[in-house]
This record gives sequence, C-alpha cells and structure tokens, in this order.
Amino acid sequence: MAGLEQRGATLEISFRKLTRHTGAEVTGVDLSKPLPPRVSSLLADACAEHIVLLFRNQQAMGPARFVDFAKLFGDELELHRQRHLCHPEHHEIFVVSNVVENGKPIGGSRVGLNWHTDHYHLEIPARFTFLHAVEAPPVLGETRYANGYAAYDDLPDATKRRIDNLKVHHSRTRMFLKILPEATPEEVENERRLMPDVWHPLVRTHPTTGRRGLYLGGEAGSMIDGLPTDEAGQLFHELLDHMIQDKYLYTHRWQAGDVLMSDNRGSIHRAREWDEARHRRILWRVTVFGDRPF
Repeated sequence: MAGLEQRGATLEISFRKLTRHTGAEVTGVDLSKPLPPRVSSLLADACAEHIVLLFRNQQAMGPARFVDFAKLFGDELELHRQRHLCHPEHHEIFVVSNVVENGKPIGGSRVGLNWHTDHYHLEIPARFTFLHAVEAPPVLGETRYANGYAAYDDLPDATKRRIDNLKVHHSRTRMFLKILPEATPEEVENERRLMPDVWHPLVRTHPTTGRRGLYLGGEAGSMIDGLPTDEAGQLFHELLDHMIQDKYLYTHRWQAGDVLMSDNRGSIHRAREWDEARHRRILWRVTVFGDRPF
C-alpha cells in the first residue's frame, strides 16, 4: 500500500494480485480526477511487475481524462490511421466496438483476435496499452494476458542458450496478407512502404526491472530469423504454447467501467470473440510508445 497526497487528501493505493504471475487489481485510485505526479512512476513499476493492472468502477472517467491518464506514462500516443474508427473528439482513442450508428461502425469490431504484443512491427513498439470498457457484453469477449518473464524463467537452460541471441523478423506486410489474402500487389507494396519490416530480439530485457522475457511479436506477422523456415515456425509455436499456459495467464472478464493498463514489453495478449449479433461492446484504447527493444 502506498499513500499519496491528492489536493489535501491522502490516496491509499493498494495492489491485489489476480493470479500468481499475471495481473493485479488497483484500489484507492479515482481516474476521473487528476492524479499526483508520483502516481505514474508507482503505477508504471507495478505494471512492469504484474504485466497488467485493473482499475474497477471508473465509469466517471470521460475521454479527455482517459487520454490525460495515458499521457502520464509517455508523450507519444498512437494516432490510428483509420480515424473514422477513433473517438470523434479525441483521436488518440481507438474504439473497439461492434456498434453501428447512422449506418456506420463507430469502431473496429474484430480486433486483436490472435496472440500479439501491440505494435510489435514498429521500430519503436508500444510501451503501455490502456483499455476502458464503456459497454461490455454479459458473457464472452474476455481479454487474456500472458507473462513473458515468468515463461522465460521456467525454460530449460538449453533452450535459453538456444534462443538468447536470436531475433524475430516482424512484418506488417505478412500480417496484412494473412488478413487480406485478396489484396492487390499495389496494396501490398503500399503497406510495405508505410510499415517496413523490423527485427527485434526474441529475448527482451525490461529497461526498468532488468528482467529478461520472451518477446514473440504476433502470430500473424512474426517469424524467428536466422533459422530454416520449418524450424523457425516450429520453435515460434513451441515458445508461444509454453508462454500461454494457464499458469502464466490472466483472463479478464470485462465489466462496464473497467480500465486495464498493460505493459507490452514482456507480455502477449489476445481478445476473445463474443456474440456480436446479441450484445454490444464498446472499448476505448490508447497506446503509448517509447522503448526500443534490446
């Protein structure tokens, strides 16, 4: 528990672990109000330790406050290319939703349905991701997070020696073709020009904690570099299957008002489908950039 002053009052912030390796619920914080300067470092350290932080009952937090909260952890926020899927007044907020208004979708509905780390395909990928549930379906639609540090720690020493100096080739173009196999050569080349391929270490060191963890990227766009194709694919999926074992996972069942803060530097996550024909879902997402993997 940590005590922080907020406009003359003391905030008693506490953390309750949600699973052994992944996730902690934060209490004592009202995100609808400005937070003390020291709160960002406290929460950033906690997120690095637990991978994902949960703040319940934040219904009073509006979009402007949500963006301001994210800015406590970095100045460079994502501005999604598809602005029509973003919040109309705050373009830093990408909307994940199946809701249609005036004949147009207010957000992207089928987002994150494979294991990935946010923006792994960029030279400077995502540091933190923030999700806020405005509306949540009563069943399904969960988001799962896996701890890459705990998974790496438990690998056999021989496996660690095998992978410690390997890199992963991350390709937005490869992902684009898997999502849109009917894309024209011109569309593929345009995607390659906008998002050139990058290479990041397979075992990444966290800049704050010094912990080493698996940094796989994403199922759709990543391949281990420097190995024959079959061997690279087999190793990637062996490491992914190891990392997403139940003992390393936290599965979040959304409630309206929830806010999740996740550290992308040593984790992987994926969304689960829900009955879009029967239930609405609206999530706001803000992503903060800031660390080159090493």
